[in-house]
Formats: sequence, C-alpha cells, structure tokens
Amino acid sequence: MRIKIFVTPGMEENCYVIICMETKKAIVVDPGADMQELFDFIKNEDLTVEAIVLTHAHYDHIGGLKRLKAETQAPVVCGEDEAPVLKEPNLNLSLMFGAEPFSMTADRLLKDGEEFSFGSLKFKTLFTPGHTQGGICLYFEEKSLLISGDSLFAMSIGRTDFPGGGYRTLINGLKEKVMTLPDDTVVYPGHGPKTTIAVEKKHNPYLG
Repeated sequence: MRIKIFVTPGMEENCYVIICMETKKAIVVDPGADMQELFDFIKNEDLTVEAIVLTHAHYDHIGGLKRLKAETQAPVVCGEDEAPVLKEPNLNLSLMFGAEPFSMTADRLLKDGEEFSFGSLKFKTLFTPGHTQGGICLYFEEKSLLISGDSLFAMSIGRTDFPGGGYRTLINGLKEKVMTLPDDTVVYPGHGPKTTIAVEKKHNPYLG
C-alpha cells in the first residue's frame, strides 16, 4: 500500500491517492481541485483508478471531480446519504465558493459498514454525519489506517454549521464508530496533519 497526498491550493484540502502496489490499482479520495500534478502522477505511475471516493461532497473536496472522472472514467462513490449534497449546489457549497453551480450524480452509494475493494486492498465505510448529512470515513482495518475527511482533524473536528450539519450528530458518530478503533490507527484527515486514535482520545478537546 502506498499513499500519495496532494494538498489543494487555497483551502489546503488533502486529496489522497491510495495505491495497491501489487496491482497498480488505486482510488482517489476527495479531488478538491483540478491539479495537473495529480493527473501527471496517475499517468507517470501507470495507475488504474478504480474509483473516485468522496468522504463528503463539499466543494473544496470535489473541485477536480469532473475532470478526474472524464479522464479516468472511474465511478464516483460516496455515502448513500451524501447523494443529495453532490447534486445540489446550495448543499455542496459551490455557490458559496463562487464557483460554477456544481451538480453530479454518484455512480455508487455506500451503506454504513459496507466494504469496498480494489486490488488487494479494502476499506470499510463508517457513516459519520454531522459535518454534512452523509459524510463517511474510510477504515482500512488491515493497515490500521483511517481516512476521516472533515469529520475528525488532529485535535479538532469538522464544522457543523453548514446545511445538513449537526454538532451532536457528529460527536456521537465519532465516539461510537471512530474513537472505538484501535489506538494505533493512523488518521489521515481532510485538512491538516495526520494523527492517531490514541492521540485524539487523550488530547482532542471535543472527544474527552
């Protein structure tokens, strides 16, 4: 397994390319901007993009989605309750960001607890709404790794004042599904540096 991180300009959102080294199959998580370096990397590494997976559909996480889908023909995948956010510009905040109104239909919707495989890798879908109405985390149990989107950050949590958000909903989901993961689980968030479950249990002021 290899993880390549691209930090998008402006909002400094983390876009992840997660690669099965045995097969060169990969997923791209949260393509927040149209970055040529991302496309060059996929081409130069000779990767087959099996899916474009969205932890949630806010515009700073989907700004490069249309080009990436057009160039790779990969299906767009998100949590089943996030489908309306991807389709509705007022919910995905594209209008707030001053962009063209963004609307897209996901190709596959994941249920809570559903597994998704590519190459020899797989993740389990953890439904963690509260930042958006259908946000998910991607849990690679065999690799002790979590992609947390904007649900959990190092020493913080995602905002809950956007449409479809809810503070108590997010806190409950994190405590029930994320903070119960093994302490050595490495957390890769939607913005900022990585952390671990152990550190967040001990130091995150929202989850004590």
